[in-house]
Amino acid sequence: MIRMWYMKLNLKNKLSVILISSMVILVVVLGAYFDTFLRESYFETAKQRISYAFNRINLNLSELENDLTKGVAFIKDDEAMLASVELINAYQDKNNYDTVLLDEEKKQIAEQLLHRVKLSLNDTIALYDRNEELIAYVAKTDPGYSLHFVSYENGRPLFYSRLEDENDYCRDGLVELRRIPYKHVNYYTQKELMQSAMITYHSDNDVLIVTSHQSLFVGDKTSPTAHIELSRHLGPSYFRHLSQDLNMEIAGSTHPSPQSASHLMQGPKNPVIDIVENHQNYLSSGALHTRNGAYYIAVSLERSSLSSMLNKNRSVFVMLILALTAIAVFLLRFLFNRSIARPLQALMVQVDKIKRQDYSDTVVVRTGDELETISENINQLARTIDERENALSASQKQLEHLSNTDSLTNLPNRRLFNALLEHALQIARRNHQQIAVVFLDLDNFKQINDTMGHDVGDELLKAVSLRLKSSLRGSDTLARIGGDEFNILIEGIEERTQIAPIVQKILDDFKEPFFCNGHSIRTTTSIGIALYPEDGEDIVTLTKHADLAMYKSKNIGRNAYSYFSQDLFDAIEKKTLIIHELKAAIDAKNGFYLLYQPKVSVQEPEKMAIEALIRWKSETLGPLTPDRFIPIAEESGLIIPIGQWVLEQACRDFLTLSEQGYRFDHISVNVSSIQLQKSDMIATLGNLIAATQINPTQLELEITESYIATEQQKALTTLQALRDMGIRIAIDDFGTGYSSMSYLQKLPVTRLKIDKSFVDDLPGSAESTAVAKAIIALAKTFGLSITAEGVETAEQLAFLAQEGCDEIQGYYYSKPLEIGALKTFVTSFKRKK
Repeated sequence: MIRMWYMKLNLKNKLSVILISSMVILVVVLGAYFDTFLRESYFETAKQRISYAFNRINLNLSELENDLTKGVAFIKDDEAMLASVELINAYQDKNNYDTVLLDEEKKQIAEQLLHRVKLSLNDTIALYDRNEELIAYVAKTDPGYSLHFVSYENGRPLFYSRLEDENDYCRDGLVELRRIPYKHVNYYTQKELMQSAMITYHSDNDVLIVTSHQSLFVGDKTSPTAHIELSRHLGPSYFRHLSQDLNMEIAGSTHPSPQSASHLMQGPKNPVIDIVENHQNYLSSGALHTRNGAYYIAVSLERSSLSSMLNKNRSVFVMLILALTAIAVFLLRFLFNRSIARPLQALMVQVDKIKRQDYSDTVVVRTGDELETISENINQLARTIDERENALSASQKQLEHLSNTDSLTNLPNRRLFNALLEHALQIARRNHQQIAVVFLDLDNFKQINDTMGHDVGDELLKAVSLRLKSSLRGSDTLARIGGDEFNILIEGIEERTQIAPIVQKILDDFKEPFFCNGHSIRTTTSIGIALYPEDGEDIVTLTKHADLAMYKSKNIGRNAYSYFSQDLFDAIEKKTLIIHELKAAIDAKNGFYLLYQPKVSVQEPEKMAIEALIRWKSETLGPLTPDRFIPIAEESGLIIPIGQWVLEQACRDFLTLSEQGYRFDHISVNVSSIQLQKSDMIATLGNLIAATQINPTQLELEITESYIATEQQKALTTLQALRDMGIRIAIDDFGTGYSSMSYLQKLPVTRLKIDKSFVDDLPGSAESTAVAKAIIALAKTFGLSITAEGVETAEQLAFLAQEGCDEIQGYYYSKPLEIGALKTFVTSFKRKK
């Protein structure tokens, strides 16, 4: 019924009904919302005040921790105190106790402790000797501070005490060992205390005790000389003053409050807290972990004043809403007729005109709002339809040009080049001619981009394209197919010898520098050539073969040209086959195996380590040496799963050998730079250590100098993370790559390995002798272990031992062995020794 009545109304009346209904709904919703808002607002205010109270307590605790930490730091610089402690440590004998000497020294210590605890406004301070037994302490009591020290009689401790305003100590007076234990309690590790003072929390009879701990390490730092503790007690007095300051009730207790603890203290600045409310109060509590259990802090805020304010604001809001509603209805009706109803009728006239396909301009509705914009747009729409026909034709021509042309050099792009090549192939087939596809790639263009900027790189590409165009014949086609790659189509070739002068002229063109944005840039190009029909009869084959020939030019040293040949294709096929077989071996987890080569200590021959060396026997290709398949695995990224398998198998074999009684100091595993750069080695090693339970100190990773030199900052970060895990780091083949003392100082490596090329000619070669001595001296300077690889003769061993080399690896002792042979070697070797 209502729907039928509504559908009969015109647009103006429909909008009126919607407007009035919306106003009624809005008033109701606003009333409900504001009432809820007021209640939530006052609740949020209470929550903020309670949250501030907890933040205030957290801040006080943080400041207190800082004060306590500073308060115990004095002992490291207090020479008098240190001298007294050293005297007690040196001369205190409980069974033959020197009362005159030691008791007087302890009284002096107690006086110094009193000065320190009063100066820092704290409650207790205690000092322990190197045996972690109490020397003296000072505690705050109701009459004032009391001083205590421990003496001995017949090996038993005696306590002497006095108040600060007294002169004489009395035996067993004011002894309070409940909060000051006679025997020092370690709540922390020695390593932690060597770094800084430590803070602990305790609770006792509703009192929160915050204690700072500092141990003094002298000499070799293997054991502490003394321990000092400084404490502050936060009891009812602290919470009473805090309650008065914040105008709310705050109390601390070791017993849970009626409402459960909603959050932990000493958390974020604005912790998420839960509030319980009843008729009288807002309540919340927090829990603080202490050494004696949880310590609870309860906060209570009266809500009577907030409730009365809420009721008053409700009445004011109702009256305000009623008045505003009456005024709004009157104004909206007036504005609706003027601003909406009449302009809508004018817009309908414009729409009807367009419906009749009359696109001439109409008088615009002047309302100064969106309706005026709509009216203007309707006129603009009619004009746009007429203009679009003309613009569409011009745009199609422009798009066709852009789709066939490189925007930077204005040369044909890959799409147009392929079309021209296809056309040239049709003509060559018909006329039985040859054509050549020449593939050019600029050498080291990425380095130019990275060092000089992409704007200079773009200018270089433009300059190269202009020089190439001026060098080529008019019948040759030059195209930029992407990045720094260009293709040249040479047609009408009668003999193969016609190609060489053309490409040689191109190479000669690169002898002169290119001037780009004020830079003089010298660069070269690598060129590959494929001929039709002998190297291919279609676009894809010719282009691919020219590309392969270009990479051959790269491999032979750049700045050269190469023809495609079957040998090149066969090499690519062989490489592809190896990649395929590697993937199959990885998927099947078959074909890879490890050999282990012993590494023998020079000074302690019975101390031995091993290095894991991967081998592969392909089902199709047979045995392949690492130098044949490792570079391909690195290039294809397959080294990552292979390397992970090596790490897992090596660790498991190492642990198996250990369980069988074959003890080795550590196992070394070679890690490719690709693994370090492109995989998460930190996570991989963390999971491996967790899975195998190998001690990280028993694992040594061998890395190359090239990885360190090319990415020094990333290498430093990664290797430091590995060292933090306890894993050893060795630089393999040291001295053959990018040796630098500057990075060696920064890197967290533990070992250098002298390359076999330096060992082969020892000790006869003066050059090899100098290099070996220099590497050993460098390692000793930085505190690194040193291993010599490829040792095969007794003369080499004797020289290296004399120069201080730590470890020997090579055929002098053993070649790489399978596990069974390794066990036999170890048993035989130890029997000989």
